[in-house]
Order: sequence, then structure tokens, then C-alpha cells
Amino acid sequence: MPASPLRPRPAQLALSLALLLAAPLAVAQEAPVVRLATNVERSYFPPAEALLRKAYASLGLQVEFVPWPLPRTQVELNAGRLDGVAMRVDAFFAQTPIVRKVDVPLLNLHVYAFGRPPCPHALPADELARRRISYQRGMVAVEALVPEASRLPANTPSDAFLHVGMGAADFALVLTTPWMAEVPVQTRQGTLCRVPTPLSQSVLYHGVHESQAARVAPLEQALRAMRERGEIQQAWTAYERDIAAQNSRLQAQPGRSLTLTPGAASASAPAQPPR
Repeated sequence: MPASPLRPRPAQLALSLALLLAAPLAVAQEAPVVRLATNVERSYFPPAEALLRKAYASLGLQVEFVPWPLPRTQVELNAGRLDGVAMRVDAFFAQTPIVRKVDVPLLNLHVYAFGRPPCPHALPADELARRRISYQRGMVAVEALVPEASRLPANTPSDAFLHVGMGAADFALVLTTPWMAEVPVQTRQGTLCRVPTPLSQSVLYHGVHESQAARVAPLEQALRAMRERGEIQQAWTAYERDIAAQNSRLQAQPGRSLTLTPGAASASAPAQPPR
């Protein structure tokens, strides 16, 4: 008697059963996802994210980066909805005990001031009290330098630069690398100048939420091995070389991250890597 067209054949049943049995195995083999907050400012984070992806992969974990404003990150950390932060300065860990520091330096940053031309050679600390200073809200490395009465917080570094361009602030303070600080910053009102002498220097470290504290030691081991092999320095050197080769410029746009765009290289003065 021929099989009913509505009744599955034995071969179909076997295939369906095999798919059902394989499905839980496929889910089990997929690496768990770790959620890490990164800065809404994207101009110098790509190398750090690549390094952290590799470190977590050595633990059998995937990483999802969420570029949020610093106050939003703090709310999510306090609520336990984040597994960690990509990079933060020492002062952040002192103020946020629920985040454990992974004690392997990832990057050295400086606080630089940007203003409307002409810029002075240096900006003394006591001068900050007499000026209107804009900066990304929640950036502890900057808040440690600027008296509260002088602060004009902004949601992003881009907005801080725009405050300067519009005349609402005298200077914008940002935490960045010396070579990234040499990239021209453009606003609608024109290109800002940089005070060449940095106001301070900070080291950035990866941070893990206390609920995931068991990951701190293996992450330190993975990142330390990467540093000893020269991978951390190589990542930043390659990124620096790429930016210099593009003759890049940073575009400040309202409510957004700074946009790194290639510029037209001068025929008489080819772009050189920042030193």
C-alpha cells in the first residue's frame, strides 16, 4: 500500500530527528557573548577592541561592544547589565569598586586642550579655574583637573569641540593619544588649534564587572602574553601609521562621535607619522 502523502516517510523522520538532536549541540558549541562598554568616541578604540576580542577568544568567549555615553555606561554597570568596560583610567576604578581592573596597560593617553586660534604653548592648571572648559560628561581624568564652576559638560567629545567653535567654551579638554592629538579638528566655525603641552597623562586598563571577577586572572595572563609578544604595541603602531598615511581629519558633528576622514595629501608636504 503506498505511503500517504500526509504521513512522513521513514527517511524524513530520521532526518528530522537528526536535526533536532543536532540543534542543542550547535547552541552549546556557540561561544558565550560578553558585553563590554566602549566609548562613544570611536577615533582611537578600534585597536583596543581587536586586542580584547583576541584576549576573550582565548577564554572561549565572544565580545559585543556597546558604544554608550559614559553616564549610560555607569547606570548599566550599577544595574549589573554589563560584563565590563573596554578601557578606563585608574581614577575610574577608584571611583567604581564594582569594576575590577585587569592590571595590564593597554594604552597611554594624555589630556589635551583645544581652543580657537591662536592657542598658547601651555595651559597652567590655575588657568582652568578662570576659563569655561567643555569636556565629555563623566570623564574622570578631566574632572580631576577642572573646578566644578568652570565645567561645561557635553555628551560627546564632538559636542565639547562644538562648544568651543560656537564660543560657549574657551577650551575643550579631551583624553587622547599624542599622535591622535595632532590630527586637525574641524568644526562648522573652522579648525581648532591644540595646546601642545598636555595637562596630564593617564594609563588605560580593561575592567571587568565584579560579577565576572573570575575572569580577571586569565585575562591578565592572556593580555600579558600579548604584550610580551609585542602585539599590543604593534596594534597601536599600525593604527597610527594608517591614520598618518590617510592625512586624516576629525570632523565634529552635533551629538555624534568624532568622524575620522581622510584628507587630501599635500604634494609639497607628504603626511608623516606623528612622533
